[in-house]
Amino acid sequence: MTPPFSSLRHRFFLALGGVLCFALLALILVARYQIMPILLEDEEKYASGELDRVERTLGSELNHMRRLVEDWAWWDDTYDFIQGQRPEYTDSNIYESTLETLDLKMMIFLDVRNQPSWVAGYDEDGEFTSCPDTAPPCDWATTYINYLQARLDSENEASQTWLLAQPELAMAAMSGIYQSRETSPSAGWLMMVRPLSAPWLEQLRDTTGIDLHLTSIAAENEAVHESLERVSATHMAASRAVDAMPDDRLVRIDATLPRQRYQASLETFRFALYWTSGVLVLTVLVVLWLLESIVLAPLRQFSRYTQRLHLDTTPSPMPASLLNRHDEIGTLAQEFRHLLDHQYQQSTLLLELSQHDSLTGLANRRLFDEQLKQTMHQAQTHGTQVATLMIDIDHFKLYNDHYGHLAGDDCLSTLAEFMQGHLASHRFLAARTGGEEFSILMPGTSLNEALDHAHELLEAINSLALPHEYSPTSPYVTVSIGVAARQDNLSTPSDIMRAADQAMYQAKAGGRNRVAAYQAQDQTSSIEH
Repeated sequence: MTPPFSSLRHRFFLALGGVLCFALLALILVARYQIMPILLEDEEKYASGELDRVERTLGSELNHMRRLVEDWAWWDDTYDFIQGQRPEYTDSNIYESTLETLDLKMMIFLDVRNQPSWVAGYDEDGEFTSCPDTAPPCDWATTYINYLQARLDSENEASQTWLLAQPELAMAAMSGIYQSRETSPSAGWLMMVRPLSAPWLEQLRDTTGIDLHLTSIAAENEAVHESLERVSATHMAASRAVDAMPDDRLVRIDATLPRQRYQASLETFRFALYWTSGVLVLTVLVVLWLLESIVLAPLRQFSRYTQRLHLDTTPSPMPASLLNRHDEIGTLAQEFRHLLDHQYQQSTLLLELSQHDSLTGLANRRLFDEQLKQTMHQAQTHGTQVATLMIDIDHFKLYNDHYGHLAGDDCLSTLAEFMQGHLASHRFLAARTGGEEFSILMPGTSLNEALDHAHELLEAINSLALPHEYSPTSPYVTVSIGVAARQDNLSTPSDIMRAADQAMYQAKAGGRNRVAAYQAQDQTSSIEH
C-alpha cells in the first residue's frame, strides 16, 4: 500500500494548506498589530487637527483683539489723553455702551510708569465703573493689573495678547500708546479684556462646528498637555492645555468629537479583509506555481538586492539575470537601477543645498555651526586661535520697507557676494545665519587680527556705497560688526557666538556702522569707524 504522503500531489496539497493557513493567520495578525494601530493613530491625528483648528480660531480671535487695542492705542486722541491734554476724552469715548459695542470686560489705561491712569469696566456684580485709578469703586481691576504687571515689566513695546485663566476666562490684549504710529517710545499702555462668556463660547462652537468647552486648570509639572479618551464607540473626548495668565494656570480645551471616520475606516477594512481572505483561498490554488516559477523567484532575488542596499555605502551592481529580462520585472529592475543612480545624484545635490543659503549661496547656519564646532575642538586640542564676526545690516527693515523686498534680496546677495570675495583669500567661512545677519568663522585668527579684518570689511562695504537714503545712520548701506575670539571664558561654540552677538549689539548701541570687540573682562570695546 502506498503511503498517503508519498505522492508529490499530496505533499503539494499539504504544503499548500499550510501556506494558506499561514496566510490567513498573517492577515489576522496584520489586522491586529498593523492596521488597527494605524486607524487609531489616524484618529489621534484627526483629534489633534481639530484641537489645532480650535487653537487657530482662538489665535484669530486674539489677533482681532490685537488690532482693536492697536486702533485705540495708536489714536492721537488717546495719546493726548494719556499725556493729560484731553480731559474730555473719557466723557466722549469711555462709557458703558462703548464696552458693550466692543464686547469688552474692561479698558485700562496705564501711564509710562505702568501706573493706572484710567480704569473702565464691569465689577464682580456687573456694574459699570469708570475711575481715574484703582481706588473704589474700581478696585476690582487691581487683580487684572497685578496679573499683567510681570508681563509689563518683561515684555518689549510690541503689542501683546494672552488668554486669562483667572479670575475668569478671558482674552487680554495690550499695546503701547503712540502718536500716529511714530517710532518714538510709547507714552503708556492700553489694555483691553474680553470675557469668554457663554454666548461667545457658543459662537465659537458654531464657527468650528465642534462641541467644546474651555476650563481654567492649575499648571502642574506632571500635567498632560494633550490627551484623548475614547468614551464610546461613537464619541471621543480630546483635550489640550494652552498657556494662559497667570503663569500658574492653563486654559484647557475640551472637545467632544465623533468617531464616524474611524468606524467607517474599520468597516471598510473588515469588508476588505473578508473579501481578501476569500479571494486568497481561491486564487492561491491556481497561481501559486506560476507565481513561484515566473514571479516569486526573481522577485526574491530583487528583494535580496534591495535589502543589501541598506548595508552598502554606494549602490552595488544589479544582478544581470534581472537586467537581461525582457518582461515587466526586467523593466522594473532597469528603472530601479536608474532610480538608484538618480537618487544618489540627488542626495549629493541635496546635501549641498542643505548646507547653503538659497538666496546668497553662502553657508547656512547648519553648516556654520558644524564648522564652528569642529574648529573650536581643533583649537582646544592644538592650542590655536579662533575668532568670529557677527555682522548685521543697519536699518535693513527700513531698506525693505522703502525699496521693496526684491531690492532687499538683491542687497543681501550683493553684500554676500562681496564678503565672500573679500574673505576668500583668507579661507574664512562666511555664512548667512539670519534674515540680515551674517557670521564669519576665522580659524587661526587672533582677536587683533579679527579686528583688522573687520575694519577692512567695514571700509570695503562702505566703499560699495549701496544707496540707503532712509537710513538714519548713513545715506548708504552700512553694517555693525561684533568680534569675539576664543579665550579662557569663551571655550564653547555657544560662548563665542554669544560674545560676538553681544559685541555686535554694542556696536549698534554705539551708533552703528562700526566694529565692537568682546573683551575677556565680559565687556565690549567699541571701535568707531
